[in-house]
Parts: sequence; structure tokens; C-alpha cells
Amino acid sequence: MKLASLVPDAQARVRGAARIELGKGGLWTRRLRGGPLVLSCTAGAVWVTREGAPDDVVLEAGASYGGAGRGLLVVEALEPAQIAVADGAERTARAALERARAALERARGSWLVLLSLAALYLVWGSTYLAVSVALETLPPFLLAGVRFTTAGALLYGVLRLRGVPRPTPRQWGAAARVGVLLLVAGNGLVVVAQQWVSSGVAAVVVSTMPLWLALFTTVRAARGGALGPRGAPEVSRGEWVGLLIGFAGAALLHLGGALHAEHAGALLIVLAPVAWALGSLYSRTTPLPEGPMAVAAEMLAGGAVMLGISAIAGERLAAAPSSRSLLALAYLVVFGSIVGLSAYTYLLRNTRPAIATSYAYVNPIIAIALGVLLGGERASAATWVAAAVIGAGVLIVSRARH
Repeated sequence: MKLASLVPDAQARVRGAARIELGKGGLWTRRLRGGPLVLSCTAGAVWVTREGAPDDVVLEAGASYGGAGRGLLVVEALEPAQIAVADGAERTARAALERARAALERARGSWLVLLSLAALYLVWGSTYLAVSVALETLPPFLLAGVRFTTAGALLYGVLRLRGVPRPTPRQWGAAARVGVLLLVAGNGLVVVAQQWVSSGVAAVVVSTMPLWLALFTTVRAARGGALGPRGAPEVSRGEWVGLLIGFAGAALLHLGGALHAEHAGALLIVLAPVAWALGSLYSRTTPLPEGPMAVAAEMLAGGAVMLGISAIAGERLAAAPSSRSLLALAYLVVFGSIVGLSAYTYLLRNTRPAIATSYAYVNPIIAIALGVLLGGERASAATWVAAAVIGAGVLIVSRARH
């Protein structure tokens, strides 16, 4: 096969290859076995011929040629010269190996995204049923307080072992304020209301949180309030449509009778997504610790406040907690708080926000289904329709915003 001129990246191919010094008349040979070979003359001049090739080639300094095929390749120095030789077959195999590794990393990332989404949908969707089971023998604020202080302590301990610095007093104060809004008011009111409201209905009400967050963001932006480094874009027509549809679903939940209960405390759950949205908005501008340490500090602070409320309210254990309640509490600590939060954090860092927050319109369906199948609950047609309408509203807002 006749040696052909190389493409412009020839020098890059031989960069780092072994340099061979040849005195005048010196010879260098290589038996080709079918793979490509890149040869560059870096100094002097050489004569190149290959067994069976009709033409000889003279390379001067800076010239490069490539050859492929079989036969004996002979290089003779016409004057003191230096050549650089790169085995194209080896480099091609190395490039193929790198491409394979990159493909495996992409596949691994895709699987991690899928596993994280599955964990978020199933785990966070099932926490409502787990709360209902735990409430059978555990009072609400004691349950929530133990859950978050335990989960926060475990996460805090792991982060400290990994060398993450402890929060400053100012950061502890910020974490306590956010923890009160998100956990004490946001999650605590859900736990209290679930003494009288089914897990499915609770999940449907909580799913309105993104709508409240979008509404509060809009109001704050209109007043010129600080929204953190990302700010807030002008609200689009699509977002307003999504807000109206989502709140119409919430109204349907009220009108359908799903929130009518014997105890007025059931209505406290309506305030839970409002508090969670306010806490999320406030967390954008407050000086929280970096990364997961912010979550650990919020859980520790919020859990401590809930334990204090439990003591002030005089919550007492009427009897030893049942094994069902303790297993549900352990599930909430490990899966609901640590696994679910880890999956959510991974999705926030590796996917678009619309994907990471998609749990808001999936969790109600999971919660209703699990409540009916495993919890012996009943879901009216109005509850299913309200869940679908709210989910549609949240989806429209997410797509319009992102």
C-alpha cells in the first residue's frame, strides 16, 4: 500500500511517542501487521520504503506520513535525523477503550437518575402511610421530633467524619429558622392533621406546595424583594394557567368533602404547604451551611423544636409503642429522611429542576394507592380527580418556569 499524506492532526498523534535518533545511514525497521502507523520526521531527513510499495518517500523535518497494511517498513537516515513513531492501532484501541468507559459512565449516570427518581417517588410517596402507621401509638410531635433529630444526628455525624466543617453560630440560627418553617410547620402540621386525614388526602394537599412557592415568588418579585443569586423571571402566562388549575384542584378537594373531618385540626394541613413554600423561599437568601450540612442542621434544629413542643403540649405515651409504629418510625428516619433526601440532592445536582421536583405530582398517586392497598383507606372519586388536576397544574408551572 502506498504511503499517504496524514491529516493535520498527525503531530498530535505522535506527541508523546518514543523518539528515535538515527545517524547518517542509520536504519530503523518495523514489520507491519495490518494496523495503521504514524511516522514523523522531527529532525534531519529520512528515506522511507515499505515492502511491496511501488514508491519511496523522503521525509524532511516537520513532515509526517501514515501507512497501513503488511510488510517490512524501512527508514534510512539521509543525514543525522530523529523520527517519532506512533502505533495507530494501539492509539485507536485506547480511544475505543476511553469511549467505552465514557459510555459506561453515562449509562451509570442514567441508572442512578432512574434509581433516584424511583426512590423519590416510592419513598416520599410512602411516607404518608408510614406516618399514619406510626401515629397508631406515637403522639405527633414526639414522632416528628424523634424522626428528624435522629436523622439529623446521623447525617451530621457522617458529614463531620468526612471532614465537613461544623456550622457557625450564625448558620445554626439560619438553619433553625428554616427548619421551623419547613419541618415544624411544614411537616409537623401534616403529622398532626394525619390523625384525622387519610394519607392520600394529605399527599394531595401537600402537592400544592410548588404552586404556593410560585405564587410567593411572584409576589416577592413584584415588590422588588431579594430572591437570591438566581432571582426570579417574570411570570409567564403558562405559569398563571398552571397556578389557576392547581388551586382549582385544591378547591375541588375541599368541595368534594375529602377535608371534612370531625376534628377542626384536620384543616391545619392546609397550612403545611404554605409554610413549606415560605421556608423554601426564605432559604434562598439566608446564610445556611454549605451542601448537605444545611439539611442536617435544619433537621437537628427543627427536630429539637418539635421535641420541645411535645413536652410543652404534654404529649405522653399511653402505652409502649407497638412494633408497627417503631418500624414505621425507623422507615421514616432511614428512608424518608436520609435515602429520600440523598436521592433528591443527587437529582438537583445532575438533572434539570423540573425532573428533580417531579415528585410533587407523582407522590399523591403513590400515597393514595398505598393507602387503599395497604392502609385500608378509601379514596373518593373527588380525591382522585383533585390529585389529577393539582398534578396537571404543578406540571404546567414546572414546564413553563424551566
